Amino acid sequence: MLFEAAALLTASLALVGVGGPVLMPESSQVSVYETVSARVADRQSDAGASQASAELEVQSAAAIDIDVASLRTMTGSNLLVGMSQLAVAELRSFVAEYPTRVDSVLATPPEATVVSAWWTLLDSTQRATLTTATPRLVGNLDGVPLAQRSRANERYLSESLAEAKRVLAGHSSDAERSLASGRVAVLSQVQLALKPSDGGPKRSLILLDPNGSGRAAIALGNPDTADYIGYLVPGMNYRVEPAMVNWTTVADDVYREQRAVLAARKKAPAATTTAPGTASVTAASATGSRLVSGYPDAAATTAKTVATIAWIGYEAPDVFSVGWRDRAVAGAAFLETSWAGVRASRGADQPFISVFAHSYGSTVSLMALANGSVQVDALVVVGSPGSEIQSADKLEVANGNVFVGKADWDPAVSSAFFGSDPGASSYGARALGVDGATDTVTGAWLGGSLGHNDYFRPGSESLHNMALIGTDNADLATDDDE
Repeated sequence: MLFEAAALLTASLALVGVGGPVLMPESSQVSVYETVSARVADRQSDAGASQASAELEVQSAAAIDIDVASLRTMTGSNLLVGMSQLAVAELRSFVAEYPTRVDSVLATPPEATVVSAWWTLLDSTQRATLTTATPRLVGNLDGVPLAQRSRANERYLSESLAEAKRVLAGHSSDAERSLASGRVAVLSQVQLALKPSDGGPKRSLILLDPNGSGRAAIALGNPDTADYIGYLVPGMNYRVEPAMVNWTTVADDVYREQRAVLAARKKAPAATTTAPGTASVTAASATGSRLVSGYPDAAATTAKTVATIAWIGYEAPDVFSVGWRDRAVAGAAFLETSWAGVRASRGADQPFISVFAHSYGSTVSLMALANGSVQVDALVVVGSPGSEIQSADKLEVANGNVFVGKADWDPAVSSAFFGSDPGASSYGARALGVDGATDTVTGAWLGGSLGHNDYFRPGSESLHNMALIGTDNADLATDDDE
């Protein structure tokens, strides 16, 4: 079979700065490497040559014959190259016979930049084949554009749910039925969370792993094109089942608030009558649309676009396991690779990425940003029990945009349970207003947050400040002294 894609991926790896050549079977490795290395070297000698032009040059590299049987021993980027050359029937047969090959790629995936380069160089037929035959692989590879991941994951969701229900309807063992029952619960919650709210944005499934308690992420809006992307990272007890619907609703509230902020920045706000402790009343109410902090309805046209991501990409602890940091360590690694996937797939069109982290999720996020592999543009932590990171300048957050919210009746804040208190003055973060204040733009009253789970309430100072920060309007956010 022709393996022209092997040459393409080798070139892409060199161009994105990943060390080492792609390892191909011995019979073909020399010819691939020599051909591509010469071409890449020629292109790189021209300081004005772009990555895109270099990739176009490499596409004329000689095709290489590879025995398809060698796929059985391939891993990582080699396996991606090989699988992309198979027809649908061949690929389905291969995955059915060697399911651990896909497992190995997802367990230790190539760098997101490598995946992005590989996906970019596939043609439409190859992409469709991979999506049809290996939806779990395509849907969960960071570096593949998120809209295409969603199409794959929705296929995987449908197939997995149908299979689990077949097991329950059949003559299965107690162990098989228990596993299938858990999967149905997880997958049904995801399916329900994918339904958009009234007047809300389209939702897409950008991560799906039904194993164990499950991992999933749902995007609202279009994260492949949005100017502003907000990640919502939850804490204790926020597992896919039963919390995916609830957490996606929170992401919907953040999305609407951000849209309202952008609309208000573009045009004068509607007439507003407010008083402390009462709901805002605007002209938008006449249309039945949802009100957000006294701003014009979020449906107003804005020049900039927003996407939010309800991310339950790790196994959140429960009351019995919340005292340990092992799940935060694992979650931080997953979160880093998710950010890297967005950065890689967006290429030169980089979004403003903000992170809104609650409770134990703040520990996850602080650890991820201290690891230093990916930078975000703003971080908001609320109800945080802290982490071992001792100051904001140790975090990969642009321009020191680190904000900490602490409600008066929240027992987690100021505890420094995991080694530090990000709200301490010595930490270097900015105090986020959460107690209630007047909106600096509209004059509307923003409600206060009292307890540990009150930070994302619509109409609150806390949620509104998050929306300002997430749309690069942090200069308008209130602090706890106002």
